[in-house]
Amino acid sequence: MRFISIIILTFQFFCFATIKTSYANSIISGISTSEIEIDTSFKGAKILLFGAKGYVGNVIVAVRGPKKQFILTKKNELFGIWYNGKRVKLNDSYSYYSLFSTFIDQKIPEQLLSDLELGKNNIDLNFYSADIDKKAIEDFRLYFLDEMQKENLYLSDVEKVDFLNETLFKVMLEFPKNISRGTYSVDIYLIDDGSLISFQSIPIYVKQIGFSAKILNFANQEPLKFGLLAIFIALFTGWFTNLCFCRFFGK
Repeated sequence: MRFISIIILTFQFFCFATIKTSYANSIISGISTSEIEIDTSFKGAKILLFGAKGYVGNVIVAVRGPKKQFILTKKNELFGIWYNGKRVKLNDSYSYYSLFSTFIDQKIPEQLLSDLELGKNNIDLNFYSADIDKKAIEDFRLYFLDEMQKENLYLSDVEKVDFLNETLFKVMLEFPKNISRGTYSVDIYLIDDGSLISFQSIPIYVKQIGFSAKILNFANQEPLKFGLLAIFIALFTGWFTNLCFCRFFGK
């Protein structure tokens, strides 16, 4: 089955290579699958991105996860005791981020990288706090990036885009087991001489399946009923455990 898939992808590569000058300035690409299904046995996923470029330049691929809200708390120490200090909130920040690029000799303007949010230092982290200075923001920023890297949700380094020849390229996208549900975007940029030549975005849909998905959907759709049910289960479990303990171990 894998051999057949490779043949199909190779055929698609050569189809891309035959595209005429009407698409000369474009990037044309595709992925091996557009869906990731998460269940209790999910251990991560790999998706092959393949494509062709019809123009000289450098290819950069950015994979961004759905935006979420994060709360960061700074730990402070007083007389050997750690306690929660200053807290900040991040609104609409990427839950996943990875970057792939060709090995390039030319330098890409920092303004372009900033505008396209290419690179960890250019990710727009939307901090919200009533009382926080610039130094604290930078500390929280570094802390957030470090924690996301530890969770394998932000790749620490820029990975390589593999070229089969001057036109055809491929990238293996790897997603860890702790990714969030939602829509991920695979953004492909063709950049030459400091300018954006072409751009394409491909969505990847991450969804949860199985019994755990039903529980999650119920919790989101009926939060009051879910909360009451959780309380009832906790009370019943405590009562039943105590009953068993008294019956079999008590006097």
